[in-house]
Amino acid sequence: MKKNLIGILALLVVGMIISIVLFNPILKNPNSYLFSLDGDAVKSYFNFSYYLNYDSGLKHDGINYPYGDHLQYINSHPLYVNILKFIDNNIINISNYGPGILNLSMIFSLILALPFLFLILRRFALPVWYSFIVALIILYLTPQFDRIHGHFEMVYAFFLPMFWYFLIRYKEDKKPLLWAGLLITSGLIGGFTSAYYAVFYTILLLAVLFVEIWINRKNLHEYKLQALYLFLIAIAPIIIVKGLVSVTDWVDDRPDNPWGFFIFHSNIFSIFLPYFSPLRNILGDPVIMNYQWEGRAYVGLPSTILAISIVLTGLYSLFTKEKLVWTKFFPNKKLNVFLAASVIVLLFSMCFPFKYGFGFLKDWIPQLKQFRALGRFSWIFYYIFTVYTAHFVYLHFKRLLIEKKKISALILMIFFLGYWSIDAGVNIKRSTRGLLNKNELLESSSVEYLRMLDDAELNPDDYQAIFFLPYANTCGDKLLFTKGMNAFSQAMKCSYHTGLPLIQSFSPRLSFTHALSSIQMLGDPAIIKSRLDDMNEKPILLLRTNEEFTQQEEWMFNNSKQLLTYQNITLSEFDLKTFEDSYMQWKETAINKIKEMGMGDGINSDTLINLIIHKDFNNLTNSPAIFNGGGAFYQKKGNHILLSEDEINNLPEGDFDVSFWLFVDTRTDNMPEVIFYKRDKDGKQLERRKWNNREEHNIYGNWVRIDETIFLSNEFDYELEVKGNYISIDDLLVQPVTSNVYIEANEGISLFNNFPIEF
Repeated sequence: MKKNLIGILALLVVGMIISIVLFNPILKNPNSYLFSLDGDAVKSYFNFSYYLNYDSGLKHDGINYPYGDHLQYINSHPLYVNILKFIDNNIINISNYGPGILNLSMIFSLILALPFLFLILRRFALPVWYSFIVALIILYLTPQFDRIHGHFEMVYAFFLPMFWYFLIRYKEDKKPLLWAGLLITSGLIGGFTSAYYAVFYTILLLAVLFVEIWINRKNLHEYKLQALYLFLIAIAPIIIVKGLVSVTDWVDDRPDNPWGFFIFHSNIFSIFLPYFSPLRNILGDPVIMNYQWEGRAYVGLPSTILAISIVLTGLYSLFTKEKLVWTKFFPNKKLNVFLAASVIVLLFSMCFPFKYGFGFLKDWIPQLKQFRALGRFSWIFYYIFTVYTAHFVYLHFKRLLIEKKKISALILMIFFLGYWSIDAGVNIKRSTRGLLNKNELLESSSVEYLRMLDDAELNPDDYQAIFFLPYANTCGDKLLFTKGMNAFSQAMKCSYHTGLPLIQSFSPRLSFTHALSSIQMLGDPAIIKSRLDDMNEKPILLLRTNEEFTQQEEWMFNNSKQLLTYQNITLSEFDLKTFEDSYMQWKETAINKIKEMGMGDGINSDTLINLIIHKDFNNLTNSPAIFNGGGAFYQKKGNHILLSEDEINNLPEGDFDVSFWLFVDTRTDNMPEVIFYKRDKDGKQLERRKWNNREEHNIYGNWVRIDETIFLSNEFDYELEVKGNYISIDDLLVQPVTSNVYIEANEGISLFNNFPIEF
């Protein structure tokens, strides 16, 4: 016990010294730096700091105005930031130091992992000096270190070793109630830091349970009570976290199918080869080695050599029937249980079996689909396999000493610790590169920023929220707008210093209704902006950066009153009544044109009817969603020809507008692909063009209007195809670009140029 205490204290001192060397400028002035200026990083800093300054409870009002969002869904460290909020309200004012607190929290969380790693190594009978060195190596080689550039809640490297250590103590059956309580408490703290930690906890314990059930398969009757206890301990935190979040959440349409489940996973190379491996260049970087960064969990060269040895020896034992040779790799029964469990988790992190013909299984446990980055689960394998490697190497080192082969033992230890230390050093160098970014976005004082606004006679209290251009937002990975990320950072700065919330949000778990109504604000004048019903009459503060604009963004800026320009940023005042005025103007123009062309049932136009194609799909009543009338086209999976060559060939040469309404189906990520083909008369494909279907602002309910202008020539054949999953399409219209078309509906919505219109 005394040796352990001395070892832990020494580790904490060394960890602090290493942190001073690595982060000295940040430790001196923690609020003066941002670890990254990337969008994810700034968003994390902003969400944390804005809440600390202006909010309370479980609601973050700084984004997604006027609705806000739940702390659990926006990487805001909900439990931790509420503790800090209590300190700020009752003990000492810390509200202006959010970035610095977050920086220090990440740095010290790394140090906090050292005692747990040390104690785990000691539980497997490794000496103090050896456990001391290995704990440092495992910590500074961890893939979590690299998350310091953006995914801040993932930097907390103490959670997984803490879960494992408490589990080891619980399995030793001494004071089981104490360790069970600590296990569940640690799982809850992790779960209320990030939902990933709750799932890490549960999947680790369930994997151990699965292995133990297999081991005790012949005497399950005796083991069943232990299994039940472990199962309840495993699921308790995730049930409590999920339950409390569900009870306190005020929206019910968050995305359940985020993009990335089949993308962001690990593979053999991401675990056993370094990211910068020259082998990737030698082999030409084949697809299997081109793994996603989320899957990186390199265990170091010694662990890789050991893994290769196990595999080769296993194959040898398989063919020679000498099983004893292979089993020598697994001398510690207690550690073997965790090792086997970690292999199961590793397979899961590789998207096995889901990616290999069993994708339907994820629908049986739909909660799994919400964790897009399966590669992160390989971190469990990382910690267990590195400890296993350290244990295995030390046993061989000890055996060589017993056999009086001191030189061989020394060479083994120097090679093992030396190369592992090099791996850890390289990881430190790469992970800490580019961290010293001056904090010019979320400074501790707002005086200078507010003085600038005051000099321009701009009072933040005169506005209800901030809207930034170019636009950036996401909608459950269905619709995605990314070019405005620089403007997003500047808008977060303005929001932080003024207290004005942002209308946009870039959270993939945001309510579909809220995300769509935000996107809709840049829709055509023909689209009624539904979000305005929940906003007040104050104008909004429009922030734009000097970047390329879309036509809708240009219109919004040109219809605003410019107030202030600094650097490459312009602040303007936008009166929300402008939206209503533009709609009424469109509606008046549309009604006048409809009257000129004459009104009646069916299609009315100011051009020849045979130049128009309209498909209302009213005869198709199997669709789960209908935009208009009595039916819509629906196909669960596959492809469909929306416009055939024969249909398009009936149209004369010229420019045509093609539009239709596509349903934003929440049962899958991404959107169905819309593909336009151009072929010569012999059928040879000349062009295959994907239409934009993810950066559209024209939204009506949960439907998005897809539109493109095409030029038709009599010399070629054309075809329009849609393919994907859960495809619902309604009201397809093809019309000459200069024409106006009015479709009066007997039931449902009347359309003018394929926009809903009401008289």
